[in-house]
Amino acid sequence: MLRTDLKIFLPERLGNEPNAGGHRTSTPLTNGKLNEVFTAISDVDYARSSFELVKLYPAVATADDSRLQDARIFLSDQPADPLVTTLLVQSNQLQDTSLLPEMMDMLASAKFHGLATATSEIVAESQEIKIDRVHANLAPTTSRRIDHTGVKPPVETSGYRIARQQSYGKLYNISINIPDLITDRPFFYGSYQLYDYTQRRYVTAIMPQTDFDLVGTTISNKTTLSSPVREGEFFNLFYLPNEFYRFHDFVLDGSALTLGPGERVEPKTVKIKIPNSYITITDNGNGELITQGRLVATIDYNTGVLNALEPIDFDTPGKELGAIIRTKPITVREFQFSVSQDAMPETLYIRCKSAQGTDLSASCDAQGVITGQGITGSFSATSMVTLSFEVDVLPESVSYDYSDLVYEPVPTPPGGIDRSKLPGNGIVPIFHANNLVSIQSRVRTPHPNLTNGQVINVVADADWVDILDGSGASLYSADDSNYAYDRQTGAVTINPGIATFTPPYIITTIQSELAMVTDIDATTLQTLIPIKRTYPAGSTISSVYMLEDLQAKSVDERTLAAWQNNYEDSGTPASNSINTTQYPVELTNIGCISQRWAIVFTSDGYDVLGEYVGKIYSGVTAEDCAPINPFTAAPYFILRKEAIGNGLNPGEAFLFTSQSASRPIMATRSVSPGHSHIEQDSSTIAFSGVY
Repeated sequence: MLRTDLKIFLPERLGNEPNAGGHRTSTPLTNGKLNEVFTAISDVDYARSSFELVKLYPAVATADDSRLQDARIFLSDQPADPLVTTLLVQSNQLQDTSLLPEMMDMLASAKFHGLATATSEIVAESQEIKIDRVHANLAPTTSRRIDHTGVKPPVETSGYRIARQQSYGKLYNISINIPDLITDRPFFYGSYQLYDYTQRRYVTAIMPQTDFDLVGTTISNKTTLSSPVREGEFFNLFYLPNEFYRFHDFVLDGSALTLGPGERVEPKTVKIKIPNSYITITDNGNGELITQGRLVATIDYNTGVLNALEPIDFDTPGKELGAIIRTKPITVREFQFSVSQDAMPETLYIRCKSAQGTDLSASCDAQGVITGQGITGSFSATSMVTLSFEVDVLPESVSYDYSDLVYEPVPTPPGGIDRSKLPGNGIVPIFHANNLVSIQSRVRTPHPNLTNGQVINVVADADWVDILDGSGASLYSADDSNYAYDRQTGAVTINPGIATFTPPYIITTIQSELAMVTDIDATTLQTLIPIKRTYPAGSTISSVYMLEDLQAKSVDERTLAAWQNNYEDSGTPASNSINTTQYPVELTNIGCISQRWAIVFTSDGYDVLGEYVGKIYSGVTAEDCAPINPFTAAPYFILRKEAIGNGLNPGEAFLFTSQSASRPIMATRSVSPGHSHIEQDSSTIAFSGVY
């Protein structure tokens, strides 16, 4: 089998008409030729948007039944125009007979395959790929920028100090020592970022104090985390430190709260008990202590005056009765908080005040690096902001500005494909856990002319080398008549066949490998095993659509004593047999289709019926049964007359199923409204396997 035996065939009809789609034809896509699948993008498309859905047939196009093992396709190149998106669509419901309305219905439950760009170098032996996106436009969308100013981080962090434990893989068990924790009555809780696949974004998981054990000053989780802390991320423990807080114990220190200069009672930390009750009552943050709908007491946080409206028991040891007192204004040197998952890093601006009242500020760049006056920090891929200050800062003074983009689907223009039922509001995931990706580093070099005997040095150890001429024709040949590539040295030698091609030329070399994805977050793919090579930033990462083995073959052969128009029937066998042991059903990769067949015998011969194609042939037992596939000009199958013999009795049938060496797939292209100066844009589908 040669590279040229792998072809992608067109269906019966392309376009947006209801009858578009259908069976495979004998017309293959031409490498490098534009506008064979999708129409040219017009000014009208950029003004009001467009959406196209087509069917294609990757196939092994040989006149025998050679097998292509582990066949697969993927988008290896994407449009340079950010307004244009091409995706491959995988649906188990897709059949050779499927037309456009059925194909549109399949999109609601389909899997989508696209590509992304590596945002940093992919290091050999690593298992992490940083990419620019994990979702893409299925439908045309518009975006609008929304500015947010003066946003305050969650107030519950303002009085707490943060201790962190970093994950170096998948962290399930937490153990953090807090030497400055208030041990009389500790207050703390935990949080970390986990990816919510239903919302397709990071969310903050909060763990209350009751989820932890405290031994001395070491805090650990009672049970294993259900979702781990991802590699490189942190588990954050927020706690009240003894530098700024003390505990006033009503049992030991008395019921009167005496506050020193600058001290105040911390809201939601006052605990009291009424006589003859086991229930402790905690203030609600508004200075009220309520139980069973009754206001039992009030507390003034600034003076410490506790006003009892009914009797209160202040003498029950073991109940932690008392209050946390803030001893001085809180200051921090480190601060961490999360912002909207859709925030644009380059729009993030931080403001705060030092303990002495000095205004400080910092800004973030597109790579997530935060710098400013006395402030450094980072904006992580999980939208977590981490700040470090050179001086003491009042945490309640921290605020930030940012902008995000909101994407909205574009209404269907007159005469277009109805997009109202498209999933994900037009935005869909293009990578999937437990699915393969193809990592590709592509180098294209233009050459005004190439001559016989010329040697060009390109990258060594390339997995793919091709040359295209000025018309887009490939110079590849099985006998290297046009060029030869030495994989060890990286030398491309031009051969005499170059005379039949026209300049200019483009030499393309690709280094690539496959990797299994085990985990996905907003900007990172985790792989099952280490990556073999180092790939530069800008490499292409494509989600792989597995077609599995492609080979024309016959299965489930049997006879029936009575044909009942049921292709699943496996009842009483016919009185005679069809000799497929010595004369098996013959199939070619080019002619075979996926179909359940019935050869129903009559008084003077037989009829050939297909489950989806209907009656296609009538024959006699004295001749081979070889119905022609009109779309490929080759037989659907051949059943030799020797296998048929004298045939079966009238009304009896021979049934079998043919499996083709091709699979129908769907591809989409969306054009979002906007202005573009790119005159030529295209996508490339790679089709490969083992043979």
